[in-house]
Amino acid sequence: MSHVAVETVLEEGDSVIDISTTDARIVLDGYAMLMAVADRIQIEGFEPLAALEETLKTWGSILSTRTRLSAEAEVGLFGELLVVRAILATDVASAAAWRGGFGEEHDFGFPDADVEVKTTSGEKRRHWIHGLTQMVETGNTPLWLLSVQVTRGGEQQGKRLPDLIDDVSSMTDESGRTRIEANLARIGWNDGQRDLFDERWRLRSAPMALRVDAAFPRLTPVLLSRAGVDTASLRQVAYEIDVTDREGSRRRPPSTLTAIVRHLGEAADG
Repeated sequence: MSHVAVETVLEEGDSVIDISTTDARIVLDGYAMLMAVADRIQIEGFEPLAALEETLKTWGSILSTRTRLSAEAEVGLFGELLVVRAILATDVASAAAWRGGFGEEHDFGFPDADVEVKTTSGEKRRHWIHGLTQMVETGNTPLWLLSVQVTRGGEQQGKRLPDLIDDVSSMTDESGRTRIEANLARIGWNDGQRDLFDERWRLRSAPMALRVDAAFPRLTPVLLSRAGVDTASLRQVAYEIDVTDREGSRRRPPSTLTAIVRHLGEAADG
Protein backbone atom coordinates (compact mmCIF):
# COMPACT_ATOMS: atom_id res chain seq x y z
CA MET A 1 0.00 0.00 0.00
CA SER A 2 1.63 3.19 -1.22
CA HIS A 3 0.73 5.33 1.81
CA VAL A 4 1.74 2.94 4.61
CA ALA A 5 5.38 2.52 5.62
CA VAL A 6 6.63 -0.45 7.67
CA GLU A 7 10.23 -0.86 8.79
CA THR A 8 12.23 -2.63 11.49
CA VAL A 9 14.26 -0.42 13.84
CA LEU A 10 16.42 -1.00 16.91
CA GLU A 11 15.52 0.66 20.20
CA GLU A 12 17.86 -0.01 23.13
CA GLY A 13 18.89 -3.28 21.55
CA ASP A 14 15.36 -4.50 20.86
CA SER A 15 14.00 -5.00 17.35
CA VAL A 16 10.68 -3.23 16.94
CA ILE A 17 8.29 -2.55 14.07
CA ASP A 18 7.69 1.07 13.07
CA ILE A 19 4.38 1.59 11.22
CA SER A 20 3.44 5.00 9.81
CA THR A 21 1.33 6.71 7.15
CA THR A 22 3.25 8.76 4.60
CA ASP A 23 0.62 11.13 3.21
CA ALA A 24 -0.60 14.12 5.23
CA ARG A 25 -3.97 13.96 3.50
CA ILE A 26 -4.86 10.70 5.26
CA VAL A 27 -3.47 11.58 8.68
CA LEU A 28 -6.84 11.23 10.44
CA ASP A 29 -7.72 7.92 8.80
CA GLY A 30 -4.15 6.75 9.28
CA TYR A 31 -4.20 7.54 13.01
CA ALA A 32 -7.38 5.54 13.48
CA MET A 33 -5.83 2.66 11.55
CA LEU A 34 -2.70 2.70 13.74
CA MET A 35 -4.86 2.67 16.88
CA ALA A 36 -6.65 -0.39 15.51
CA VAL A 37 -3.28 -2.13 15.06
CA ALA A 38 -2.33 -1.28 18.66
CA ASP A 39 -5.66 -2.59 19.99
CA ARG A 40 -5.23 -5.90 18.21
CA ILE A 41 -1.77 -6.30 19.75
CA GLN A 42 -2.56 -5.13 23.29
CA ILE A 43 -6.17 -6.22 23.72
CA GLU A 44 -6.64 -9.15 21.37
CA GLY A 45 -3.13 -10.59 21.71
CA PHE A 46 -2.18 -10.57 18.01
CA GLU A 47 1.46 -10.76 16.97
CA PRO A 48 2.47 -7.34 15.57
CA LEU A 49 2.75 -8.36 11.92
CA ALA A 50 -0.50 -10.33 12.09
CA ALA A 51 -2.21 -7.33 13.69
CA LEU A 52 -0.97 -5.10 10.87
CA GLU A 53 -2.08 -7.52 8.15
CA GLU A 54 -5.54 -7.96 9.64
CA THR A 55 -6.00 -4.20 10.07
CA LEU A 56 -4.90 -3.41 6.53
CA LYS A 57 -7.50 -5.81 5.19
CA THR A 58 -10.16 -3.75 6.93
CA TRP A 59 -8.73 -0.30 6.27
CA GLY A 60 -7.40 -0.85 2.76
CA SER A 61 -10.45 0.56 1.00
CA ILE A 62 -10.43 3.68 3.20
CA LEU A 63 -6.76 4.40 2.53
CA SER A 64 -7.08 3.86 -1.20
CA THR A 65 -10.06 6.17 -1.64
CA ARG A 66 -8.18 9.05 -0.04
CA THR A 67 -5.81 9.24 -2.98
CA ARG A 68 -6.89 12.16 -5.14
CA LEU A 69 -6.53 12.88 -8.83
CA SER A 70 -3.24 14.44 -9.90
CA ALA A 71 -3.12 18.21 -10.44
CA GLU A 72 -2.86 17.66 -14.21
CA ALA A 73 -5.88 15.35 -14.20
CA GLU A 74 -7.84 17.84 -12.07
CA VAL A 75 -7.22 20.69 -14.53
CA GLY A 76 -8.04 18.46 -17.51
CA LEU A 77 -11.29 17.26 -15.96
CA PHE A 78 -12.24 20.80 -14.98
CA GLY A 79 -11.87 21.93 -18.60
CA GLU A 80 -13.97 19.09 -19.96
CA LEU A 81 -16.70 19.78 -17.41
CA LEU A 82 -16.75 23.45 -18.41
CA VAL A 83 -17.55 22.26 -21.93
CA VAL A 84 -20.23 19.87 -20.65
CA ARG A 85 -21.81 22.73 -18.71
CA ALA A 86 -21.75 24.92 -21.83
CA ILE A 87 -23.37 22.14 -23.86
CA LEU A 88 -26.20 21.81 -21.37
CA ALA A 89 -26.61 25.57 -20.93
CA THR A 90 -26.89 26.18 -24.69
CA ASP A 91 -28.88 23.00 -25.32
CA VAL A 92 -26.83 22.19 -28.43
CA ALA A 93 -26.41 18.56 -27.36
CA SER A 94 -26.91 16.20 -24.44
CA ALA A 95 -24.48 14.88 -21.86
CA ALA A 96 -24.09 11.81 -24.08
CA ALA A 97 -21.81 13.89 -26.32
CA TRP A 98 -19.14 13.66 -23.60
CA ARG A 99 -17.17 10.47 -24.04
CA GLY A 100 -13.79 11.36 -22.55
CA GLY A 101 -13.83 8.55 -20.02
CA PHE A 102 -14.94 5.80 -22.39
CA GLY A 103 -11.65 5.18 -24.17
CA GLU A 104 -12.71 6.98 -27.34
CA GLU A 105 -10.17 8.85 -29.43
CA HIS A 106 -11.78 12.24 -28.81
CA ASP A 107 -13.44 13.88 -25.81
CA PHE A 108 -16.70 15.00 -27.46
CA GLY A 109 -18.66 13.72 -30.40
CA PHE A 110 -21.25 15.86 -32.19
CA PRO A 111 -23.07 15.29 -35.48
CA ASP A 112 -21.03 18.06 -37.12
CA ALA A 113 -17.63 17.60 -35.42
CA ASP A 114 -15.42 15.72 -33.00
CA VAL A 115 -13.76 17.89 -30.37
CA GLU A 116 -10.61 17.26 -28.34
CA VAL A 117 -10.47 19.53 -25.28
CA LYS A 118 -7.05 20.50 -23.96
CA THR A 119 -6.84 22.51 -20.76
CA THR A 120 -3.84 24.27 -19.25
CA SER A 121 -3.30 26.41 -16.18
CA GLY A 122 -0.26 28.05 -17.78
CA GLU A 123 0.01 31.47 -19.34
CA LYS A 124 0.72 29.93 -22.75
CA ARG A 125 -1.50 27.56 -24.67
CA ARG A 126 0.79 24.55 -24.37
CA HIS A 127 -0.91 21.19 -24.46
CA TRP A 128 0.22 17.58 -24.25
CA ILE A 129 -0.93 15.18 -26.94
CA HIS A 130 -1.00 11.52 -25.95
CA GLY A 131 -0.58 8.98 -28.71
CA LEU A 132 -0.34 9.18 -32.49
CA THR A 133 -4.08 8.96 -33.15
CA GLN A 134 -5.43 11.62 -30.80
CA MET A 135 -5.06 14.26 -33.51
CA VAL A 136 -6.49 12.08 -36.30
CA GLU A 137 -10.01 12.47 -37.65
CA THR A 138 -12.45 9.61 -37.18
CA GLY A 139 -13.83 8.80 -40.60
CA ASN A 140 -15.02 11.92 -42.39
CA THR A 141 -15.99 13.81 -39.23
CA PRO A 142 -14.03 17.09 -38.90
CA LEU A 143 -11.78 17.22 -35.84
CA TRP A 144 -11.31 20.39 -33.78
CA LEU A 145 -9.06 21.14 -30.82
CA LEU A 146 -10.53 23.41 -28.16
CA SER A 147 -7.79 25.12 -26.18
CA VAL A 148 -8.97 26.09 -22.70
CA GLN A 149 -6.98 28.18 -20.23
CA VAL A 150 -7.86 28.26 -16.54
CA THR A 151 -6.28 30.01 -13.61
CA ARG A 152 -6.64 29.82 -9.85
CA GLY A 153 -9.51 31.88 -8.52
CA GLY A 154 -9.29 34.21 -5.57
CA GLU A 155 -11.59 34.38 -2.58
CA GLN A 156 -15.12 33.48 -3.70
CA GLN A 157 -13.97 33.42 -7.34
CA GLY A 158 -14.15 30.43 -9.59
CA LYS A 159 -15.27 26.98 -8.53
CA ARG A 160 -13.83 23.90 -6.93
CA LEU A 161 -13.92 20.74 -9.04
CA PRO A 162 -16.61 19.11 -6.81
CA ASP A 163 -18.79 22.23 -7.12
CA LEU A 164 -18.55 22.16 -10.91
CA ILE A 165 -19.48 18.47 -10.90
CA ASP A 166 -22.57 19.33 -8.85
CA ASP A 167 -23.48 22.17 -11.24
CA VAL A 168 -23.27 19.91 -14.27
CA SER A 169 -25.22 17.09 -12.62
CA SER A 170 -28.02 19.47 -11.65
CA MET A 171 -28.46 20.64 -15.26
CA THR A 172 -29.45 17.30 -16.78
CA ASP A 173 -31.93 14.49 -16.34
CA GLU A 174 -31.36 11.08 -14.79
CA SER A 175 -30.02 9.61 -18.03
CA GLY A 176 -27.56 12.49 -18.37
CA ARG A 177 -26.42 12.15 -14.77
CA THR A 178 -25.83 8.43 -15.27
CA ARG A 179 -23.66 9.22 -18.29
CA ILE A 180 -21.73 11.90 -16.40
CA GLU A 181 -21.17 9.66 -13.38
CA ALA A 182 -19.92 6.84 -15.63
CA ASN A 183 -17.45 9.20 -17.30
CA LEU A 184 -16.23 10.52 -13.96
CA ALA A 185 -15.72 7.02 -12.58
CA ARG A 186 -13.68 5.94 -15.60
CA ILE A 187 -11.52 9.03 -15.36
CA GLY A 188 -10.78 8.22 -11.72
CA TRP A 189 -13.12 10.49 -9.80
CA ASN A 190 -14.49 9.20 -6.50
CA ASP A 191 -17.03 11.21 -4.55
CA GLY A 192 -15.13 10.39 -1.38
CA GLN A 193 -12.35 12.67 -2.65
CA ARG A 194 -14.48 15.82 -2.49
CA ASP A 195 -12.84 17.37 0.57
CA LEU A 196 -9.37 16.95 -0.98
CA PHE A 197 -10.12 19.53 -3.69
CA ASP A 198 -10.05 23.02 -2.22
CA GLU A 199 -8.48 24.82 -5.20
CA ARG A 200 -10.77 27.22 -7.03
CA TRP A 201 -10.45 27.55 -10.81
CA ARG A 202 -11.85 29.99 -13.34
CA LEU A 203 -11.38 30.70 -17.02
CA ARG A 204 -8.26 32.75 -17.74
CA SER A 205 -9.34 33.65 -21.29
CA ALA A 206 -11.87 32.82 -23.95
CA PRO A 207 -11.24 29.36 -25.43
CA MET A 208 -9.76 29.02 -28.90
CA ALA A 209 -11.04 26.55 -31.49
CA LEU A 210 -8.52 25.20 -33.99
CA ARG A 211 -9.28 22.94 -36.93
CA VAL A 212 -7.02 19.90 -36.92
CA ASP A 213 -6.00 19.83 -40.56
CA ALA A 214 -2.83 19.58 -42.67
CA ALA A 215 -1.51 22.85 -41.21
CA PHE A 216 -2.00 21.80 -37.59
CA PRO A 217 1.16 20.81 -35.64
CA ARG A 218 0.84 17.10 -34.92
CA LEU A 219 2.33 13.64 -35.21
CA THR A 220 0.28 10.93 -36.87
CA PRO A 221 1.02 7.43 -38.19
CA VAL A 222 0.59 8.65 -41.78
CA LEU A 223 2.96 11.61 -41.38
CA LEU A 224 5.62 9.49 -39.69
CA SER A 225 5.27 6.74 -42.28
CA ARG A 226 5.82 9.29 -45.05
CA ALA A 227 8.97 10.41 -43.25
CA GLY A 228 10.24 6.82 -43.20
CA VAL A 229 9.65 6.24 -39.49
CA ASP A 230 8.68 2.71 -38.45
CA THR A 231 5.82 3.29 -36.00
CA ALA A 232 5.19 -0.41 -35.36
CA SER A 233 7.83 -0.48 -32.63
CA LEU A 234 6.70 2.70 -30.88
CA ARG A 235 4.93 1.72 -27.68
CA GLN A 236 4.10 5.11 -26.15
CA VAL A 237 4.19 8.58 -27.70
CA ALA A 238 3.50 11.92 -25.99
CA TYR A 239 4.44 15.36 -27.23
CA GLU A 240 3.70 18.96 -26.32
CA ILE A 241 2.40 21.55 -28.75
CA ASP A 242 2.29 25.34 -28.34
CA VAL A 243 -0.63 27.05 -30.09
CA THR A 244 -0.33 30.35 -28.21
CA ASP A 245 0.51 32.43 -31.26
CA ARG A 246 -1.74 30.65 -33.70
CA GLU A 247 -4.84 32.47 -34.80
CA GLY A 248 -8.20 30.85 -34.45
CA SER A 249 -9.04 28.70 -37.44
CA ARG A 250 -10.05 30.60 -40.57
CA ARG A 251 -12.67 27.96 -41.10
CA ARG A 252 -15.76 28.81 -39.15
CA PRO A 253 -16.32 26.19 -36.46
CA PRO A 254 -19.49 24.12 -36.82
CA SER A 255 -22.59 25.49 -35.15
CA THR A 256 -22.31 23.24 -32.11
CA LEU A 257 -18.76 24.30 -31.32
CA THR A 258 -19.52 27.96 -32.13
CA ALA A 259 -22.24 28.01 -29.47
CA ILE A 260 -19.93 26.40 -26.90
CA VAL A 261 -17.08 28.82 -27.60
CA ARG A 262 -19.41 31.83 -27.42
CA HIS A 263 -20.88 30.68 -24.12
CA LEU A 264 -17.46 30.03 -22.54
CA GLY A 265 -16.15 33.32 -23.92
CA GLU A 266 -18.96 35.20 -22.21
CA ALA A 267 -18.18 33.37 -18.97
CA ALA A 268 -14.50 34.35 -19.24
CA ASP A 269 -15.39 38.01 -19.86
CA GLY A 270 -17.73 37.98 -16.89
